[in-house]
Amino acid sequence: MQCPECGATHIRKNGRRKGKQNHICVTCGRQFIDAYDPHRGYSDAVRRECLKMYVNGSGFRAIERVKGVHHTTVIT
Repeated sequence: MQCPECGATHIRKNGRRKGKQNHICVTCGRQFIDAYDPHRGYSDAVRRECLKMYVNGSGFRAIERVKGVHHTTVIT
């Protein structure tokens, strides 16, 4: 395992955070976890379709019913 900041391999365990093992680089002091989750959210295709529906006159709640995306998410 390497430090994402400096690339050093001198790493120590540094407790747990939200159920994941936390590590610390002895060289630079950077704290990190070994594996990050991928970005969560809706795909670009779903976002594009929701925007297209809104531009074509559909309301936020109608988009929610058709796409299954919450209306406040569509608003933002």
